[in-house]
Amino acid sequence: MLGERDGRGGGTRRREVTDLYATVLEVVKRYHGAARITRVSYGAGMPVDRVRILVRRLLDAGLLRSEEVDGRPIFDITARGQEFLDTYWKMRGYVEVLDRSPEERGRRR
Repeated sequence: MLGERDGRGGGTRRREVTDLYATVLEVVKRYHGAARITRVSYGAGMPVDRVRILVRRLLDAGLLRSEEVDGRPIFDITARGQEFLDTYWKMRGYVEVLDRSPEERGRRR
């Protein structure tokens, strides 16, 4: 997700907040209930302070859960968080189809 091509002549596109939430959820999911904030930060390609804000919002929304292990929090995705990801990827697929030019859409048929 980081540094994605925008499909319009190179360059990268800026990640929207929903992309950031999905990135954090995907990274946490990858660690199967053992994601520490530093791992999430590295995996998402964002500074720890920014990831902390996103994680707090995801916890408040019930998309992540937290547990203390050795005095430090670890994170896991909830069923609701997985539902968010499923919906995110489905919508992203629709948006990519809509963003294609008519010529590109015709070639896909």
